[in-house]
Amino acid sequence: MTHAVHVVASVLLAALLAGMAPLAGIEKRKKEPEPHALLLGTTFTAEGFSLPGIPVAVTRKGDKKPKWRVTSDSRGEFAVRLPAGQALYQVSTESKAHENQAQEIEVQGEELVTVIFRLARKGEGKKE
Repeated sequence: MTHAVHVVASVLLAALLAGMAPLAGIEKRKKEPEPHALLLGTTFTAEGFSLPGIPVAVTRKGDKKPKWRVTSDSRGEFAVRLPAGQALYQVSTESKAHENQAQEIEVQGEELVTVIFRLARKGEGKKE
């Protein structure tokens, strides 16, 4: 190789290494996960069977619109990460086919909060 090729190769190598230097520090700059509370819930039929596909909304007390929306899975379960810290939330079901319910929960910090909903189909149990 000629001297010019060595110089160009050295410059390219230096530029490549300089460009990778920030990547090497990614591990050091990773933020710690934000502290959170975990809301776990289950939706059941009135008879006690798991109820999948139920939309659930979580609204912080004082807010007009839900901040989190989830749907119960095939086992009727759902989970939502909430910010750690003292707060009140309303957890409500939003089913078109069932009588909806709401529960108020209180979060104090990094903790696990559970809710259970037993939903009757709309019109069940009503005499005409």
